[in-house]
Amino acid sequence: MKKASEIIREAEAAGRAGAEMFGIVTSGKRIKTKKEWAEVVKAIRGINNLGIKACASLGIIDEEKARTLKDAGLYRYHHNLETSRTFFPEICTTHAYDEDVETIRAASAAGLSVCCGGLIGLGERIQHRIELALTLRELNVDSIPVNILNPIKGTPLERTPPLPPLEILMTIAVFRFLLPDRDIKICGGKEKNLRQLLPLALVAGANSLMTGNYLTTPGRDASLDLEMIKDLGLRATREPQPVCTCTSGKKRHCRS
Repeated sequence: MKKASEIIREAEAAGRAGAEMFGIVTSGKRIKTKKEWAEVVKAIRGINNLGIKACASLGIIDEEKARTLKDAGLYRYHHNLETSRTFFPEICTTHAYDEDVETIRAASAAGLSVCCGGLIGLGERIQHRIELALTLRELNVDSIPVNILNPIKGTPLERTPPLPPLEILMTIAVFRFLLPDRDIKICGGKEKNLRQLLPLALVAGANSLMTGNYLTTPGRDASLDLEMIKDLGLRATREPQPVCTCTSGKKRHCRS
């Protein structure tokens, strides 16, 4: 677990680059120690002080933990279902699908905005993606991240054939039709899998994207995503902040 001060510094840099939200993400099934929870709470409060919405992805939680996060000022909780209920046993054996579903319900009951989506390209079929979209609609989640598998050498899915770009775009379009009023976010694997068709993800129905690097793979510079948004005739919710060149020693408050 990084120190809260380091997380806050990274959030500040993301905000300067134009990010509207900043997520704290941990590995593992859940956070277990009080020390780690204390760092998370401290980081959430520090991120809010920057004027950026704090988000978190901390694994499986119950409603008590969700309320702790809400009281600390967390805006959104993220927890992916990854795939449909019927395909889930093919890719995960560490826990039951209902544990993930209950985490989403706990976050929602605590009054948190909920971010929940999945990973396509695992070997599932289009009917599994439709099943996932319908589950997300039933759970009434607010934001839906769509990740595309980027096979990593040494993992069980390292030889999985990549999805054709047009199939990825079709999947995004289907999600938009089934979830017309939800935030659909194109995330991990977008550069590698969509390649030259990446801008069409926003045309197909995505209205949000994760920018910068991912957990285990590099992404691309945020400036390229902002350029893409402008080239499509769209407007980013939050624009990058100009670099301060003053010598006042009060850079955070500088408007030059």
